[in-house]
Amino acid sequence: MRKIFLLATLIFTLMTATALAADNEAYEYESQVYGFKIICPAKPIVVVNPFEDPKQRGELLVFANDGMKIIFGYQILLDAFDTNKVPDFNKDKKKIIDAYIEKQREDNAYEFVGLETVAKDNKGLVLITAKEIEVKGDNGEVEAILTADEQTAFTYFRSRSGRCISIQLITSEFNEDNLIDYRKSVSTYRDATDLSMPPESDSDKKSKKKK
Repeated sequence: MRKIFLLATLIFTLMTATALAADNEAYEYESQVYGFKIICPAKPIVVVNPFEDPKQRGELLVFANDGMKIIFGYQILLDAFDTNKVPDFNKDKKKIIDAYIEKQREDNAYEFVGLETVAKDNKGLVLITAKEIEVKGDNGEVEAILTADEQTAFTYFRSRSGRCISIQLITSEFNEDNLIDYRKSVSTYRDATDLSMPPESDSDKKSKKKK
């Protein structure tokens, strides 16, 4: 029943929403439910909790749509990954991080997998799905190349307080401009737990570097 309600809510809001105007300016969005803040390319026209599982917490922000089709949006997921299974991209040894990245490349059809600076002194893992996917036979040779209908990008990182965050770009028009806007937004994400913490002192920063 909950799944049907969430789907109906999304359908109604998308059908009644107006597509993003080209002259919209940046907008600081604050989640009324989870308290996080993020600077977006425009004010969301739709905000939905898309998750049926109550353990999954997050929001889908839609900035542009064409009827039921999402042209541009972000899906923000809190507690998105198991901290014990994903390396700390700021603290773990390089060989551990490199091995994890290589495994992602081998096990998934990604066009790009790599570390990027999400915010000052904080790195995240960026993954972009491939447009063309190679299908290999038992002998390891390429038998066919499939073309994906759409591409997407994910960024996985830890907030200052250690919370495991995922931000996904959802778009039917995957292009450089949308990707730039998305990366800018990711760099401005501030979790509610971070906002409640006092600013880091210079001694705190020096202590981290020594570790």
